[in-house]
Amino acid sequence: MTLLVCVPVSAWSTDESSPEKLRIITHNVWYGFTKKPEPRYADWKRWMKAQTPDVVSLQELNTYTEEKLLADAESWGHRHSVLLKEGGFSTGITSRYPIHDVKRIRQGFHHGLLRCRIQGIWFYVIHFHPSNFRWRIDEAALLKQDVESLAEENPKVVLAGDFNGFSPADKSQYDSDPLLVSFFKRLDQKNPAARNLNDGRIDYGGIQAILEQGYTDLIASRRSPRLPFVGTFPSKLVSDQDHGTDRRLDYIFVSPSLRDQVESVAILRDPCTEMLSDHLPVTATIRLQDATARKSVFTSKPKLLQETGAGEGPAWHPKLGLLTSGEGNINRRTPAGEQSVWLRDAGSNGLRFDKQGDLVICQSARRRLVRQRQDGTLQVLADHYRKMKFNTPNDLAIDAKGRIYFTDPRYGDRSSIEMRDGSGRQVEGVYRVDPDGTIARIITHEVDRPNGIAITADNRFLYVADNNNNTRGGARKLWRFNLNPDGSIDAATQRLIYDWGTTRGPDGLKLDTAGRLYVAAGLNRPNLPYETADPPTAGIYVFSPAGDLLEFIAIPRDETTNCSFGGADGKTLFVTAGGTLWSIRTTTPGQTF
Repeated sequence: MTLLVCVPVSAWSTDESSPEKLRIITHNVWYGFTKKPEPRYADWKRWMKAQTPDVVSLQELNTYTEEKLLADAESWGHRHSVLLKEGGFSTGITSRYPIHDVKRIRQGFHHGLLRCRIQGIWFYVIHFHPSNFRWRIDEAALLKQDVESLAEENPKVVLAGDFNGFSPADKSQYDSDPLLVSFFKRLDQKNPAARNLNDGRIDYGGIQAILEQGYTDLIASRRSPRLPFVGTFPSKLVSDQDHGTDRRLDYIFVSPSLRDQVESVAILRDPCTEMLSDHLPVTATIRLQDATARKSVFTSKPKLLQETGAGEGPAWHPKLGLLTSGEGNINRRTPAGEQSVWLRDAGSNGLRFDKQGDLVICQSARRRLVRQRQDGTLQVLADHYRKMKFNTPNDLAIDAKGRIYFTDPRYGDRSSIEMRDGSGRQVEGVYRVDPDGTIARIITHEVDRPNGIAITADNRFLYVADNNNNTRGGARKLWRFNLNPDGSIDAATQRLIYDWGTTRGPDGLKLDTAGRLYVAAGLNRPNLPYETADPPTAGIYVFSPAGDLLEFIAIPRDETTNCSFGGADGKTLFVTAGGTLWSIRTTTPGQTF
C-alpha cells in the first residue's frame, strides 16, 4: 500500500522561515516505552527538549497514535509530526518546521517506509528488517526506487533510522569480536525464519547497497581511527538481557548534494542516553545557509601581553586589574600593565571574584576551595566531602544566588585520590557550596573528567568542560545541563554541545552578556599518544546560546587553558596559554554577577 498525502499536518500556524542549520536526531525508542518503568519516558522527553533538535526521526513507536506523537513533539517544541501507521512497529517524524509531501509505503517493507520533505530536504525514516539480511537488501532497493521517482535532479536526501544492518566500515571491529557470530548463530537456530547470518558470516549487503547508491555514512566518514569503536546497540538499559555485543545499527546517511553541508555528527552515548532506550541516538547538523556573512564577535586579533606568569585562572577586578595563576603564585597585572606577585605560593588554578569583591580560589595544590577576603583573611570554603579530601579543585563559577560551583578532577598521579562513591569507584565530580556553607556533589559520573565550568546569568544552564586529556580515547567534550532551582542538575537534560575528538579538549569557559559561551581548547602540536593536533586546534571557540559553534580564533601557543572578560568596558577577553597572556577585543562585554 502506498499513500501520498500533502500536509500541513497540524493546526498550528506554519513557520516558513529559513533556518541557518538543521539539527537532526534519530532514535529507536524501544517498544514505544511499553517496557521498563518510569521515569524512562518522562526522562526521554526532557532529554529531547534539552537537545533542541529541529527534526526528530523515531522508530518503534508501538502503541502510538497521531495525537500521542504530536503531544510528544509539542513537549520539545515541535509543531509538526507524522506517524507512519497505528499498530505494530511504527516510525514517525517530528519537526520544528512544516512537513510536506508525506508518503507512507508499506508494500515490500517489513515495518514500512516514511518519506517527507522539510526545508527542501527529503527525509526517509528507516526501520529495516531486524533479522533477515536478504530482506534488508531488498528494502534498500525499494528505497532507491522511491528516491529515483522524485521529480527533481540531485535531490537533497537524508536517510535516518535503525537500519538493523552492518556497515563494511565497521568490519574490523566485528572481525575482532569473538562473540558476535556465535550470538547470531543461536538466534538463527532458535528461529528458522531468521537469516541474521549469511552462510555463517556477518552480512554487509544492506548497508553496502545504501553506500552503492552514493550516500555517505556520516558517522563512518567523521570517525577518527585513534578513537575506540562506539556502537548504538545494545545500551545499558537492557544489560539484564542478552542482546549480544556492541554494534552499530543506527545511521544517518546523506546524498552527495548534502555531503559538504554537514557540520557535525555524533553517536550520543553518555550516562543519560544509556538509560533512555536499548538503542542510542545519533545526531547530525546540516548547514542550510552560508554563515560567512555573520558578524564576528571579535574586533581585534589576539595580542600578546606577557610571556610568563599566566598559566591559568584569569579573573578581572576593576581596581586590581587582572589576576592569573602561574608559577605557583597568583600574579597581578594592573590596568596600566604593571606586573607583580599578588599572592605567593598560592598553588592555585581557577580564580573568580564574587559580588563582594572577594577572590574565590581553587587552591589545587592544597586540594581545597578558599576565599581571600579584601582584608587579607583567608576562609576555607571546602576541603573535604564525606570525610574524603578533594582531588584537585580546578575551576569554579558563581551563580546569581551566590552559590559556588567547582570541578574536582585529577590529572597526573592518581595514587592519592580519596574521593569515591558508595561502590568504591573513584569520583571526579562537580560540587556546590551554598552561602550557608553546605557542600553538595551535583555531578558524580555524568562526565568523565570535569574541568572548566560556567553558569548562565538566569541560572538555567550549567556548562561543564569534560577533558580527559591523558587517556587514549578519553572524553574531550563540552556538556550542558539544566539547573534546578535548588542548584542541582537535571541529569536527564544532559546535552553534548561539542566534541573535540582526539585533540585537547575544552578547558576554561566564560559567558558574555548575550549568552554566548567562550571556550579555551585545543592544541597546536600533538601530545602523542594521547592527543593529536592535525590541524592545529588551539584557541577560543565561541558557541551561541543554542549550542552552535559560531566562531574560532586561533592562539599560537600551547595550550590554551582559560579566558576571562575584563578591561574598563568588559569587552577585553584575556586568554591564558602555556604561561603566556593574550588579549582580544570583543563586541560584547562579559557576564558578571
